[in-house]
Amino acid sequence: MFRRLAGPLAAAALLALSACSPAATDADASGDPVAGGTLDVVRANPFEGFELDKQTLNSSYQISQAVIEPLIRTSGDGTELVPGLATEWTFNDDSTVLTLTLNPDATFSDGSPVTAADVAFSVDVWKQGANYGATYSAVEATKVVDDHTIELHLVAPDTTFPVYLSWAVAGVVPKDFGGRTAQAFWKQPVGAGPYTVSTWSTNGEVVLERSDHYYREDRPYVDEIVSTFASDPNSIVLRLQSGEIDTADEILPVTADSLPEQNVQAESEHLTPLLLMNTQDPALSDPAVRRAIGYAIDYDAIVSTALRGYGVVPTGALPTNSPNWAPPSEPYFSQDAAQAQELLDGASSAPAKLTFTYPNDPSSTLMAQIIQENLAAVGITVDLRSADASTNFASISGGDYQLGIFAYNAISPDVADPAWYVAATSSMFTGAPVDDLIGDLTEYAAAATEDDKKSIVTRMQDRWSEQAPFLALAHISALEAVGDDAHGVDITPWGTYYFDDVWTTE
Repeated sequence: MFRRLAGPLAAAALLALSACSPAATDADASGDPVAGGTLDVVRANPFEGFELDKQTLNSSYQISQAVIEPLIRTSGDGTELVPGLATEWTFNDDSTVLTLTLNPDATFSDGSPVTAADVAFSVDVWKQGANYGATYSAVEATKVVDDHTIELHLVAPDTTFPVYLSWAVAGVVPKDFGGRTAQAFWKQPVGAGPYTVSTWSTNGEVVLERSDHYYREDRPYVDEIVSTFASDPNSIVLRLQSGEIDTADEILPVTADSLPEQNVQAESEHLTPLLLMNTQDPALSDPAVRRAIGYAIDYDAIVSTALRGYGVVPTGALPTNSPNWAPPSEPYFSQDAAQAQELLDGASSAPAKLTFTYPNDPSSTLMAQIIQENLAAVGITVDLRSADASTNFASISGGDYQLGIFAYNAISPDVADPAWYVAATSSMFTGAPVDDLIGDLTEYAAAATEDDKKSIVTRMQDRWSEQAPFLALAHISALEAVGDDAHGVDITPWGTYYFDDVWTTE
């Protein structure tokens, strides 16, 4: 349940109720699903393309998995794994061999069957990735047992590995890319998902067409998905109210506040906006300086003002409401100007001025302004530099910043998921102790009990509190705008949903 900290209590209760059971409300109101039509979606970020290893944004995951489906799916509420291309998966006694059974009805969009040989080839593709390859290198070898059975032989015991098979970056592709080059394949991929690619561009439209070969009976419902990139809250509100669009993904709190309650879905606090600090910059290389910044920030003001009450103050660096989440052993950062000043006074070289790069949306702008005021109170002048979402992301991912805003979350039901994201995208998370983190995650994977796993998570949280390579600014609710004619939109805590479950009644 999310907490609505601003506005009338009655409105908060109604919105919370709608967030708890959106799927049931849709079904009751609209009856049986309707086939056909077009789902018009606004995405909050650019589309990074179909090359699996290059995807880092929710908008890319959601589109990609609709075409190149992973082996395993997640439940609508994001709490468990459910069958997909793989109908079942089992470990041997010491959790070093994972056996997967494939759905015999699964085919690629060109009509060819999905086989264990395709999965074995796909695993090799995942392992070669510069970003996520470290995760999938846990597979030492694959063994094709028969056309519909494959064994993944792991380097070490890893009870969490099925979680990573639900990631969109672990999509199944045809063996040898179906006889094409990798470059040609990623431009126009063939997958086993519910949709095929019609056209796509990074900042323009992505158009997906219904696949005639999808293995789930009577799915997908919608014939066509049209996804456009837009970040202006006013435009999104007007387009939703006019019926021009059906859904808007990852909307901002200011957008949610402008919509009728029945058109907003909110999940439990999970998404975690971060203050990234470029530790490669001499001004931010001292952990004492970064910790001082952590104590200077007014987190309550960020939640109540910038986030309109759709969230809570941070309780750790990792996104909350994930299985096996645990807090740091000491309370996380909260505003303490005296502690901030003491750390700055003892730092090797405290910066007098910093540059802050952030996306020019209302929530990020307010967060940046609050942090600017907070740091001024401890003697650090902050130069604010806003940019559109694409330019800001390019600066952050390229390491061209001092302070920056970014948000992260899980994309599957395990707290190890966002921790692996930090390890995989260290160009953004500069200064994060990647070797130590991978060691922790390896130990976490082999841990036999929930208590053991949580103990390791606390260790990770403690390291991030001590070294402060980045700071959690809040834990917020995933927010989705859903028009009156869209049904079956069941968002996970991280804000994604499956296109094949959605239908429209235009």
